[in-house]
Amino acid sequence: SEFQSSESRLMKRLLNGYNNQFRPYNVEYENKTLVSMGMTLSQIISVKEKSQELTTSVYMTFDWVDNRFSWDPEEYEGITIIRIPPYAIWSPRIVLQNSIDGNFDVSVPVMALIKYTGEVQWIPPGLYKSTCTIVVALFPFDWQNCTMVFRSATYDRSEMEFGLSYGDSIYVDPEAFKENGEWKIVQRPVRINSDSSDPTYQDVTFYLIIRRKPQFYVINLIIPCILMSSLSCFVFYLPSVSCEKMTLSISVLLGETVFLFLIAQRVPETSLAVPLIAGYLLFVMILVIISVISSVVVCNVHYRSNTTHSMPDWVVWFFMEKLAPILRVERPSEEESGACCESLPRCGKGKSGNPRVRLCSTIRYGSWALKTAIQNACWSYCFVPPSFTKVPPSFEPAAESINYIANQLKEENDSAQSKDDWGYVALILDRILLWIYFAAFSLGTLFFFLQSTFAYY
Repeated sequence: SEFQSSESRLMKRLLNGYNNQFRPYNVEYENKTLVSMGMTLSQIISVKEKSQELTTSVYMTFDWVDNRFSWDPEEYEGITIIRIPPYAIWSPRIVLQNSIDGNFDVSVPVMALIKYTGEVQWIPPGLYKSTCTIVVALFPFDWQNCTMVFRSATYDRSEMEFGLSYGDSIYVDPEAFKENGEWKIVQRPVRINSDSSDPTYQDVTFYLIIRRKPQFYVINLIIPCILMSSLSCFVFYLPSVSCEKMTLSISVLLGETVFLFLIAQRVPETSLAVPLIAGYLLFVMILVIISVISSVVVCNVHYRSNTTHSMPDWVVWFFMEKLAPILRVERPSEEESGACCESLPRCGKGKSGNPRVRLCSTIRYGSWALKTAIQNACWSYCFVPPSFTKVPPSFEPAAESINYIANQLKEENDSAQSKDDWGYVALILDRILLWIYFAAFSLGTLFFFLQSTFAYY
């Protein structure tokens, strides 16, 4: 058609004798070429903490003026804009300086729009993978400042000057932008940087200040970790006789180790900072290790007896008399084993070797059947008239046997009493450690949440 022929004539006229190796210059800018840059962000595809990589989908905008592309629209049927392949014209050859995969250029070399005034606009799409230094100190309540540095691969500042197409911020089209599920854009400034020590250096840096959405980590990592860690508090509430203190402690310790490995797989391998959640897991792991050691000590105290350890007076005074009332730890109720003896008549005074005294003293330490038999014997014997001061010879062997049994029962009773005392001390020690551990765990968890909250907001 006539219109197509006009466009064809115009393109032939513009490209006739055109050399794309020579840059256009502007007298107003000291014969420099002014190239304005802009970025339209389509999507933050991913931020990989492990490899410190930012992947974005963008549209780059390059604007410059080439006076060789100027015509009178009236001569070409009113054509004001024409599209020409970018390889046929001069382009600023601006590349991503901090590319991580070696792809420095745009993805698709789309057509360049040329106006009749000589203004050239090129808006190619780009899928960039750039380096992003990850600061892991506040992970997963962290902010990251990722940059994309663009610079001309051919010209320096003495030949080409940079400008900004969309002002001092990255443009985001609300209708075309796709939100990232893990990161939220907080700020997106743009700066033209130069070096005072090198007057030829100049670049355009696009900043993406992003904030992590921590809901995923809170639900799948932090809350399960806190719930599992809280189980270690009940190690001190578990009775020592159940023999499950060590099992519970080791199980919680293994669970914390698994969570720590999960964190190590997400964050980069750097020694510059320790992630906040990793520090919390280390803190809880130390508490669990302390609970394991404490459980060993408590079990050692609980299973002591008078045959292995004698209880010092300061232990009785400090634990039983002072701490037990403060902690409201009551001793298990015991039957008054001496009630039957209190109901016996008081036999007359005699030497400890007197069989009558030995018979009456054995009641406190025997079994129920033995107590009953001895009690009856004591009643019958104690009512013997005082004139009978000597036990008949036929009773001597029986009295000696009963005295031997009574001594054995007394030793068993003393051993049982000593075990009960040590068990009571272990119970008090458990209660002290329970409150200390609960206070340390609560304060550490509160400090973790307060620090992360203040840093996040």
